[in-house]
Amino acid sequence: MEKRVFKVIALLLVLTGLMGSTVSIRAQEVLSVSRSYRSLAMGNTGIASANDSAALFYNPAILANVKGWWLDYSAWTLEGSEGFTASETAPMLISPVFPYINREGISDGDKSTFLSKENPYLRGSAGINLTINLTDTGVSVAGSYLIENIATTTDNGATIYQRDDTIQKFGVSIPLGLGSMVLGLAGTRIQRRVAQDATTDTITNWGSRRTATGYDIGLLYRMANRARITWGLVMHNAGGLKFGDDRLDETEHLGFGVSMNQEVGIFKIVPAIDIREITSKADRKNTLHAGIEIGMFPNSTGGSYLTYRAGLNQGYQTQGVELNFFNHYLIIGYTLYGEEVGEGTDKVESRRSVAYLSLGF
Repeated sequence: MEKRVFKVIALLLVLTGLMGSTVSIRAQEVLSVSRSYRSLAMGNTGIASANDSAALFYNPAILANVKGWWLDYSAWTLEGSEGFTASETAPMLISPVFPYINREGISDGDKSTFLSKENPYLRGSAGINLTINLTDTGVSVAGSYLIENIATTTDNGATIYQRDDTIQKFGVSIPLGLGSMVLGLAGTRIQRRVAQDATTDTITNWGSRRTATGYDIGLLYRMANRARITWGLVMHNAGGLKFGDDRLDETEHLGFGVSMNQEVGIFKIVPAIDIREITSKADRKNTLHAGIEIGMFPNSTGGSYLTYRAGLNQGYQTQGVELNFFNHYLIIGYTLYGEEVGEGTDKVESRRSVAYLSLGF
């Protein structure tokens, strides 16, 4: 049986490698709402494999796999593209007052530094994530309250684009029958404002703050075998998130994922594959994501004391390391990944790094 398990893992890894050479998509980045540092390191997979405090953003049905209680009351993430140093990033992203994320945008004094980087990109977020598993079969509830700010460039570098979001998300997972099949439902409320300034302008020209509400519907199928294969399907933003301004809207899209979960001695091995934006109305469609997690000394909350992750995000390499102390009371990690930012059909990679700190229980 163990040989069969390792054959399945090997097959998933081969598929991962093949996807790195066969990705064919229409380029241009679509800015997502909140991501998991764990999932990004695994090629931004998560529809069938997410098990951390940000699982709600990948598939509400996957909440059934999050163990116990998880209150992440820091959820603090700083992210920057290649070329930014810590001394440059901190003043642009960090605020001395709660929630400690700069919501006023890049200052004119930092503008030249920001534009001096190739494909500049900064993202900062902070807030609270809560997931509660109520039953062994997977009845779970979850909620998130996050502040998130993004700064990047568009129009081939001619425009500085900034986005400031207040994100509220709530979800529930409901096992069907004996629990092999799980239904997940989630609601999202986002208050958003954006600033779009020509690189020759004085910044920041923030627009008015608008609000939109949307819904996610997810399914999970957990196979009753030693390979612990899980299949996931999710519809994000069913009907779309409408802000009353086409430039702010979030589109509806369908995603599919498959993963495994194996513990061999002191090791935990989780390979995963996602196909996303299957029905997206944006230019980018059918994006492929694949990754693997190798943890040492698994704990009772689904994590491991020391974890290494690697993968492919639309063909671009990702990897990350994480330390998890006292069953996720303190999590410190670092992730590197590549994102597609090309305009039209051009393929252009933006290398980015994420540092994160999570305090919880």
